[in-house]
Amino acid sequence: MGTKKSIWKTEHFWNRLLNWQMVRGFGQSAPATLTMATPFIGYAILYHAEIEIWLGSLGGLLDKGNLLNDCDQLISFPMRLNLLYCGILLLGIGTIVYRLFAPVEIKTTRSIADYVMANIDLVTARNLRSMFITIKSRRPDAVDSLLRRAPWLERDKSLKTASDALKQDEDNQIRIDVLRSYYSALDRNTGRTAVKIVTVFFVLGFILLSIPGVAFTARVMCTISYDLGSGFSEQQ
Repeated sequence: MGTKKSIWKTEHFWNRLLNWQMVRGFGQSAPATLTMATPFIGYAILYHAEIEIWLGSLGGLLDKGNLLNDCDQLISFPMRLNLLYCGILLLGIGTIVYRLFAPVEIKTTRSIADYVMANIDLVTARNLRSMFITIKSRRPDAVDSLLRRAPWLERDKSLKTASDALKQDEDNQIRIDVLRSYYSALDRNTGRTAVKIVTVFFVLGFILLSIPGVAFTARVMCTISYDLGSGFSEQQ
C-alpha cells in the first residue's frame, strides 16, 4: 500500500465542483423532460406562420404606449423567437446527454444521504466488495481509510470472512462509509466528459433563454423612466 499511496492523487477541485449531482437539479426535472422534445416539435410550434396570433410580439403591450420611439425594441420578435428556440434546444440536448450518461444511482436519488438511507439495510458483504472495486479504481484517495477499518473489502479475503466481519459492524459505519464513497465515485469520477458537455449545454441554454427576458426588462425600465420623467415635467 505504501508504494501505491505515493502515486495516488487527491480528488481534483473540478471533480468536486463539476459533477452529476450539480446538473441533476435541472436534468431530472419535468421541464427538462419537455425540452427533450424541442428538436422534434420545436419548428412546428415556434416557426409556424400563425404562431404570432397566439404569442403576439412577446411584450407587444409596450408598443401600445406613447413611447415616442424613446424605448424601441432592443431585439426583434423573430430574433427573440430564435433565441428562445435555440436556448430550449440546447437544454434539450443537455438533458438527453444527462439521461444517457448519468449514473443510475444519481438519477434515482436526490442526494448522497438519500442514497445511503435507501441502501444501508440492503447491502451485503458481496455488494460492498463490488462497490469497493469501483471506489478503488475511481476514487483511490478513499481506499486506505476504508481498508484500515475493513480489510475484508479486498478480494483476497473469503466471502465468509467478509460476511462475518460485516455482522460486527453494529453501528453501520462501514456500510455508510462505503456507500458514501461509492456514490461520490459515481458522482464526481464517472463520465467526466459527458458531465462537462451537459454543463456547457445547460449554461449556454440558460444564457440564450435569458437574453429576451433581459432585453424586455430593459425596455420596461426604459418605459418606467420615461413615464416618470414625463410626469415630473408636467408637474413643473
